[in-house]
Amino acid sequence: MSTDISDLTERKVAPQSDNDTISVLIADDHSLVADAIKLVLLEERDFTVQICNSFETTLEAMQSAPEGFDVIMLDISMPGMEGLKSVKSVVSAAGDGNVVIFSGTTDDDFIWQAIGLGAKGFISKTQPCKSFASTLRLIADGNEFVPLSLARKSQERKSGVSVVDERERLILRSAAAGKTNKEIAIELDTTEVAIKMKMRAICAKLDARNRTHAAMIAKQTGLI
Repeated sequence: MSTDISDLTERKVAPQSDNDTISVLIADDHSLVADAIKLVLLEERDFTVQICNSFETTLEAMQSAPEGFDVIMLDISMPGMEGLKSVKSVVSAAGDGNVVIFSGTTDDDFIWQAIGLGAKGFISKTQPCKSFASTLRLIADGNEFVPLSLARKSQERKSGVSVVDERERLILRSAAAGKTNKEIAIELDTTEVAIKMKMRAICAKLDARNRTHAAMIAKQTGLI
């Protein structure tokens, strides 16, 4: 676990809670990770911690907790999870609680969509255990957090900094219109191989999975 707490960025600040105890639900089927975090938090004396290992038991725990949980750390790959649909269900069940995505891997689009549904951001499982208490206190106060690298990438997309030159924009516009690489090559008086190479470069710049994803990102960020 190597990411330092300084590698997180604060996005929205709410007043600090008057409650001296922070209740945390760790929803994660990786028992070694969950148990390790629980031990670290309990040493801080201002946390109570419960662990669940599936989507179903997470909802059950939330329903049976009289005052709910201040923070729910939600692993997106544990049994029963069905992507954003399940995230939305947990956010809804959490009430005034703060749901934060908790995972060892990231899909930028998934994280931002989860935040759009009400999640408070993303905590990486690679974060050092000693920093979890500080992070969770801030989340319990209503702050949203994402890794700095994720925030920077999003800002680049929004501003259009970096990213694509005018010829690449033409390719993106054509791809968004549903044209094939061969058709785009004819339009731009080049070869199909050259367009394929350009498209790979565009996907890398936009952190896109494929040409369709790249076109979608370009539309959303005003690049085309």
